[in-house]
Amino acid sequence: MLLYQLTQWFEERSTLQQALQSEPVESAGEISQRIQEVEQQLYSHAERWKNAIEEASYLQFPYEVPHLDDDMVL
Repeated sequence: MLLYQLTQWFEERSTLQQALQSEPVESAGEISQRIQEVEQQLYSHAERWKNAIEEASYLQFPYEVPHLDDDMVL
């Protein structure tokens, strides 16, 4: 779900940037504001995702039995 949302926001951001280049100057402020809002959402969710991954890595137990591992390349 998160990746889908991120993809949607990236697509919206790209569309807004294209509109910003082709639209008259009068509407540029509104488009720039929406681009900033979308970027803030992207950064916020990316930060949450990064923190969740870091927290999950703290909960993992250290690997204590490498001699039982089938994979010879670690």
